[in-house]
Amino acid sequence: MNKTVAGSLESIDQMITFIEGLSDAEYQFCAKPWFDSSIGQHLRHIIDLYLALINRANADVINYDVRRRGHGVESVRNIGLQELNGIRQWVSEITSEEIEQQTTVSTEVAMSSQQTAEFASSFGRELCFASSHLTHHLALMAVIAKMTGKDVDPTLGLAAATATHLREQEPTTCAR
Repeated sequence: MNKTVAGSLESIDQMITFIEGLSDAEYQFCAKPWFDSSIGQHLRHIIDLYLALINRANADVINYDVRRRGHGVESVRNIGLQELNGIRQWVSEITSEEIEQQTTVSTEVAMSSQQTAEFASSFGRELCFASSHLTHHLALMAVIAKMTGKDVDPTLGLAAATATHLREQEPTTCAR
């Protein structure tokens, strides 16, 4: 299996395990004023990134600005799990040839006005981006879950390079 695909599956599996371990209330909890988004809203954002990759076949352009704000995935945990499992299945079928395919990325680049830029990329690079972005949001989601009193795996949201760094360190007695 391609290493980018394998790494992406590892990240998705971590997200699935995390979401499975939440109650519906934890999934919907919004920790204002510290966070304006619930775990479900963060998950919708991540799923939308993967859907942009899936939908690239229609136009050979990955458009990260297509979002489904307000979609049921934001508030119904089982919808989130269903969509995550579908994405997992799709990722597991990605071939090495697809990883190498060149593509174009379209995304808005300014806050003050609508300005869109396009960039040359590869499908593999964008799959890696989606996986890395998932990890970043998983770290935020873990903090939100902790704010509900949930006991959360401390490795949730660790970047791959951070995990490598930690494996290479001598054990210490210092608390994190």
